[in-house]
Amino acid sequence: MDISPVLDLLRQQIGLNPESIGTASVEKTVRERIETSGAISAGDYVRKVNCSAEELDRLVESVVVQETSFFRNATPFITLQSYLKQFVLNKERGRPLRILCFPCSTGEEAYSIAMVLLDMELPADQFFIFAGDISEQALRIAEAGSYSSYSFRGKDIAFRKKYFTKQQDGSYILKKEVRDAVRFERGNILSGNFLPGHQPYDVIFCRNLLIYFDDAAKAKAVNSLLSLLSGEGVLFVGHAEGASIHQFGLMNLDYPMSFAFARKEYATSINDALNIINPVKRNPAPPVPVQRKVIKEGLPSGSRKTIPVTPESGRNGENERIAGMNLVDSNISTARQSAVAGSFNEVASICEKLLSEGAENAEIYYLLGWAAGSAKDDLLAEEYLKKAIYLDADSYDALVLLSRLYERMGIPEKSSSFRKRAERVKSRKKGAADK
Repeated sequence: MDISPVLDLLRQQIGLNPESIGTASVEKTVRERIETSGAISAGDYVRKVNCSAEELDRLVESVVVQETSFFRNATPFITLQSYLKQFVLNKERGRPLRILCFPCSTGEEAYSIAMVLLDMELPADQFFIFAGDISEQALRIAEAGSYSSYSFRGKDIAFRKKYFTKQQDGSYILKKEVRDAVRFERGNILSGNFLPGHQPYDVIFCRNLLIYFDDAAKAKAVNSLLSLLSGEGVLFVGHAEGASIHQFGLMNLDYPMSFAFARKEYATSINDALNIINPVKRNPAPPVPVQRKVIKEGLPSGSRKTIPVTPESGRNGENERIAGMNLVDSNISTARQSAVAGSFNEVASICEKLLSEGAENAEIYYLLGWAAGSAKDDLLAEEYLKKAIYLDADSYDALVLLSRLYERMGIPEKSSSFRKRAERVKSRKKGAADK
C-alpha cells in the first residue's frame, strides 16, 4: 500500500519529516493506524481523517515523540537563571516575567523552569509560565503532575525531595506551588493562528521540535516563535537545532552548550550583561582518558577561536571545497587540543561555531560529548555521542566514551554493549593495518 498521501497529510498538519525519526518507524505506525481505522486504502484513510478530528488526533498521538525528563541538559537552566538575574530582573519592570515552553510534552521541562524561578524566590505573582503541546494525552499527564522515576534521569535530583511527594506506588507528585506556576493549553505551532492574543514572552523554550520539521515547516515555526519573543528576549532550542537558527537573524549567547539565542541587535548587550567567563567547569577530569599524541608545548595560549569555515579565495570550486575541509580539520584539531588540555569551555565554543557554519562530522559531536561529560551533563553527553556514532559507526573514541558514560550512569548492559562494539572496531582496524 502506498501511504504517501498520509505522510503528506502529516507534513501539512504537524510539519513532520518522517526521515527525522526514521521513515520505516513512521510508515509502520501509519500502516497500523490505517488498519485499525478500517480504511481500505491510504486515500480512504485521508478522507476519514479529514472528516474526523478525533481520528486526526489519534494519528498525531501515534507519531509524536514524547522524550523528556526534569532538567534535561542542565546548562540551559543555568543560563536561564543567569540571564534573568543579570539582565532582566535588575531592570524596572511594569509587568510580570513571561516564559513560554512549547512543546512541553508531559510537562517536565515547564515544571523545571518553574522550580528555577521558585529557587530564585520570585513571588508567584511576578512570573507567568505558559506551556503548550499538540498532544492532548501529554497535556493530561502534565496537568496531573504525577511522574515515575524515569522522569528523573540526571544525577542531581535534590530538587525531587524539595518539590515532590513520593507515593506508595513509587510515583512522585509535584507540590501544588509548582503545579500552580504553569498554565497548560493545547496548540499547534504550524497553525495559522498560533497563540492568538498572547503578549510577548521574555524567554521561549522550544527544544527538540525543529529537528522533526522540513525546512518550510521549520521556517514557519521559528517565525511564529519570533513573533512572540520580546525584543531583548532569549530563545532556547535543542542541541541539534542551533546550526539553523542563525539564518533567522539570531546570535547565540556566550554560554556554551546552552543553545540560547537572541536577536543580533541585542545579543551583544545581553552577553555584556551576563559577563560569563567560565559557565562550565574548565578543568574537570574527563570521563575517559583518550590516548592521543599531542604536542602540548605548541598549544596556543589564550582563548581559541574558530577559523571561518568558508574560504575567501580559491582558483576554482574544488580548491575552495578542499580549503574549506582543511579549515574544518584545523578547527577540530584546535578543539581536540583544548580537550586534552582540559579547556572544555573552549571545546564547546569551537564545536558549536563549526556546527553553526554548516560543518558536521562525527569528531565534532564526539568532542562535544566529551565536553558535556566533563561537566557531568550525562544526558547531553549521551545525545552527542550517539550522534557521533550515527555519523560514524566505527568511531572508536565515541564508542569507548559512551561505554564509560553508561558505566558511570549505572547502566552496565549498555556499557558492555558499546565496549564490545569498540573492541570489534579496534580489532578490524588492526587487521586492516596489518595487511
